[in-house]
Amino acid sequence: MGQSITSKGKNSKEALDLALSLLGKQLTEVEVEIIENGEKGFLGIKSKPAVVKVKVKDSNANNEDEPQAIEDCISTIDIDDYQQSNPLKKSQDSLKQDDLSGKAWVLDGKIFCKDAEDKYPLIKPSEGVQIYKNGNLITSTEVICEEDEIEIELVNEEVLPIWEIKISADKLQVFLELKSGLSIARTLKDQEPEPLIHIKTTEVCKPIYIEPNDVILKLQDQGIVHGIDYAVINSSCSSGVDGTFLIAEGTSPTKGKDGYFQLYNNVEVKKQLKEREDGSIDFRDFREFPSVNFGQIIGEVIPPEEGKAGMTVMGEIIEPMKVYPLKIKAGKGVLLVDDLKVVSTESGCPEVKISGLLATVTVIPKLVLYQDVTIETGNVNYLGAVDIKASVQDGMKVEAKGNIQIDGNVYRAKVLSGKSIIANKNVIASQLTAGNGSLIKLELSNILMRLSDALNNMNAAIIQLTQVSAFKVNSLKVTGLAPLVKILCDSKFKDIPLLVNEYVKKVKEHAELEIEWKEFAEKLYREFANFHISTLKSEEDIANIANEAKDLYLSVESKNKDDSPFIKADFVQNSEIYSNGDILISGPGVYSSNLFARKNIVIKGFVRGGEIYGEDSVTINEVGYRTGSYVKIAVSKKGYIKIKNASENTTIQVGGQSHILFNKAKNIYAKLDEQGTLVVSKEE
Repeated sequence: MGQSITSKGKNSKEALDLALSLLGKQLTEVEVEIIENGEKGFLGIKSKPAVVKVKVKDSNANNEDEPQAIEDCISTIDIDDYQQSNPLKKSQDSLKQDDLSGKAWVLDGKIFCKDAEDKYPLIKPSEGVQIYKNGNLITSTEVICEEDEIEIELVNEEVLPIWEIKISADKLQVFLELKSGLSIARTLKDQEPEPLIHIKTTEVCKPIYIEPNDVILKLQDQGIVHGIDYAVINSSCSSGVDGTFLIAEGTSPTKGKDGYFQLYNNVEVKKQLKEREDGSIDFRDFREFPSVNFGQIIGEVIPPEEGKAGMTVMGEIIEPMKVYPLKIKAGKGVLLVDDLKVVSTESGCPEVKISGLLATVTVIPKLVLYQDVTIETGNVNYLGAVDIKASVQDGMKVEAKGNIQIDGNVYRAKVLSGKSIIANKNVIASQLTAGNGSLIKLELSNILMRLSDALNNMNAAIIQLTQVSAFKVNSLKVTGLAPLVKILCDSKFKDIPLLVNEYVKKVKEHAELEIEWKEFAEKLYREFANFHISTLKSEEDIANIANEAKDLYLSVESKNKDDSPFIKADFVQNSEIYSNGDILISGPGVYSSNLFARKNIVIKGFVRGGEIYGEDSVTINEVGYRTGSYVKIAVSKKGYIKIKNASENTTIQVGGQSHILFNKAKNIYAKLDEQGTLVVSKEE
């Protein structure tokens, strides 16, 4: 059996070298088994030796006969004993001890130091650690020596969580406002020997949670019993995150529905154009005018639906809002059946006006003409709706308070509707106006708004003048305000006479206007154009005129909001089209014409020559091709323009800003950005 020996050393190599030396063998002559790897401690403290077992290979049978006693003796030899008898090793250890002189270090939560003749070790405390030297707290860098008694106290911190229950004003929501807690546990870090050591710590932070039961008890104390979300309470309490959590929610009452009037068979005109998701227009949504016959049911009153009660987080019942029935008033041409159903007693166009909880249903009589409107038939002027199954010929005029529908052509004629117009064929060299009265009211309302502002500014200037000491106020009591107003109109407020003259002129040109527009024109002319007959006595008189101008303007605005007219035509040439609402050209397009709409203009075909203005938007398929003629497309500052194809020499205007296309372009989109700058995107 081969010899074997178990030896120790600071590392495996050292233990192996010792074993080979004792056995007198080379590495190739032995088998080596590492029993334990050595572990290096700090400054020799807590170090573990390496242990190896070395066995001589069975190459010589005589080896098996060597005395076991030798093996046992050799196996008991410890490297530590060998090192003690090694003078070189002793000198190395003493050198390491000399390296510690004048230094301090930290090991296993304690501070050590080694004195030196020529220098002192220094120590500097840090946050979270209190160091006492000989019973005195160290607050700054200080010298220490081996004789000093050093004590260390680690400061652990604990910040308790803060939380509060908040109830919404309507008692439908309860929130947990939470600021999480934190505990900080500190331990000293081991530090290598240095002349100056700045004490360092390792911090272990752990959240401090609140107990869900504490929150639930608090809810009970505050009387919260309904809609508690226990899952959210548990998760928020254990999240360790600051925040506001909804932990209880009441039940809102379900809103009921007031009674309303339900029309039968789509008898209401569908005036709005519907835009698809891709931006194109669904022209099929543009319908014909509705009509009813004798005995036809127009609609019925739907009774109100009660809402459902809710409950607060306190368990209190929340009653739903009260609902009310709709009252129905039978106008001309209808009667009520069982106070619910509305039945027509004559043929015509049904009209339903809703004012609050009162619905008034009327059948407007319809005039139906089966032949062309010519000199033989005379002009048409009708209080209701007009349905012309033929054409309107040269020089004729069709005017109606209701809707007008023309199945044929309109040639060199005027068509004026208080509501909407549908021209199913061509409109040539004609004028179409749809809306309350005519476009003239739109033009006049713009003038009046500017005039109202100017008069208010002039009135403010007069008030300032009367407060100046050098100004002779008493003279105004004798002469009135006319002389002063004339001076101001000739100097600082020159726009007032221009606006007055423009308004008066337009009113004289349109005899169809109502009496209030004409009377106001006479007043303006008397007070601001013919000063020798002026009756202005005080600033209050001017303020009253300014308010009257504003009221007339607002009357046009309110009517436009309540009743949105439209004009639909197939093809327009050398004509003027005016609408207080929308304009739709669904056929080939527009040639050398002017279109004006207070809302939107959609032209499915082309535009060649003329001016197009839609206050809200203008959408056109093709502009200016083949002829290269001048075309101007305009919208208000809040509107936008979309053109699929456009030729050069096309002017785009948004608000007061214009852009001219010098080259052909596609997919044009123009609008003002947030800074009011015109932005035109296009493909050339």
